[in-house]
Amino acid sequence: MKAYGDTMAEAAGRARTALRHWAHRHKRKHGPSKGMPLLARLRGTEFADVTPEGETLSPAEAREVMEFLLDLSEQMFVGGSETRMIETSIIAAAASLGLTHMELAIVAGRTVTLQYAPPGTWPLVMIRVARTDDSRDLVEMAALHTLVEDVVAGRVDREEGERRLAGIRRMVPVWPGWVRMAGGAVLAASISLQANGTLFGALTAMVVLVVANRAGWLLGRSGIPSFYVVIVQSATVVSLGLLTLEMGLLSAQNAASMTAANLVLLLPTLTVVSLAQDALTGFGVTAAVRLISVVLSLGALFTGIVSVGVLAPNVQVVGGSQGLRFVALPVGVYLLTAVIGSAANAISMGGAARLILYAALGGLLAAVARRFGVTVLELPIPMAVLLAATVLGTVGGYLSPRVDIPSPAFVLPGIAGTLLPSTDVYRGLAQYSAGAPGAGRYLLAALLTTTAIGAGVVLGNILGARGGRVQTSRNA
Repeated sequence: MKAYGDTMAEAAGRARTALRHWAHRHKRKHGPSKGMPLLARLRGTEFADVTPEGETLSPAEAREVMEFLLDLSEQMFVGGSETRMIETSIIAAAASLGLTHMELAIVAGRTVTLQYAPPGTWPLVMIRVARTDDSRDLVEMAALHTLVEDVVAGRVDREEGERRLAGIRRMVPVWPGWVRMAGGAVLAASISLQANGTLFGALTAMVVLVVANRAGWLLGRSGIPSFYVVIVQSATVVSLGLLTLEMGLLSAQNAASMTAANLVLLLPTLTVVSLAQDALTGFGVTAAVRLISVVLSLGALFTGIVSVGVLAPNVQVVGGSQGLRFVALPVGVYLLTAVIGSAANAISMGGAARLILYAALGGLLAAVARRFGVTVLELPIPMAVLLAATVLGTVGGYLSPRVDIPSPAFVLPGIAGTLLPSTDVYRGLAQYSAGAPGAGRYLLAALLTTTAIGAGVVLGNILGARGGRVQTSRNA
């Protein structure tokens, strides 16, 4: 009897899910019964066609839905989703779950506030602060993206959504820590080669990254703020570069390439990209919070480099970057390093095999677009990077609903594997720490290049999402 009861319960559950799915499709076809002003924020995204439920929820129902949405937003921050994606996901899910009389605000970095206020009732306000850093977990990001799509499509109700969200919280990382660190080491080697390094220099870059990573891990365990951790890591990178040069293991060029690769990976690049994205998509307060974080990180890098430069002011790898030449690699080698670096970056960000493949394709696409902009169109580097980021974002936005992965899982690994301004960062930091002229020019170029990445990705995602909707409407 128990087995029979379980079977009947499962059948009833499937019937309810099918009925909800049919009702959701019917609602989309015939349109909403009531408007929802927040839906205007979904323009230019994959959720642009979402229509809200017309029924007013009871206070108890509204509270349950709001708790689920806040849990979802917190976990999306933990997974590394961008602010705009979190906002659109919460709005689309709220509309699909019937929370139509809602206001949403994301402020102060990672604070989400929801208000439910139907006409003639007292407003219900709830708030959630996500206390996390700017790390990325591609597997968790992809699982959350799938959950949001299922909720919006009506395939998952709130109760099932809560169960799946709890499962995502309990997810075990795909790769152990040492594998993710190895992925970061391969990325450092790839960037070193792109900065005109040699194979031995690239292998040295891997060793240096591991040493700096472990030094940061040990300091982090003691609860020291990340500002001081970055100081120690940058000083470690430069000191090891000096050591290899003094021991004759590397030439000045190779030591510089190795140092440039590791310094650029200490930069808060993804935070700078997110800063540009937040500023362009209307999250001014969040962008300001990220700006403070970026300034502190840059200050920590300067402090670490200068502290070594004071002890060894005449060593070439610190202050003598004027005579170094960072030449472009042959096309085939450049594309290969871009693919390997992007795939390795996906591993360092916890990506599974399927995501690693898309990351490698994203890195190849970004490398081709960047090289085309420089060699064929003869664009300056920031404009070529803007072109590459736009192409990458467009393809990511178009593919996202079709291959069931979030656009950042395709875009972010390609950014780090191909578009980072490593040589400008090295020249600017090295010359500034040594008091040499021209440091400001290189640092400005690095800032423009990094900002161009964020601007290009935002524009590309908008174009890709719109292109996808046009194609869908034609096939309907």
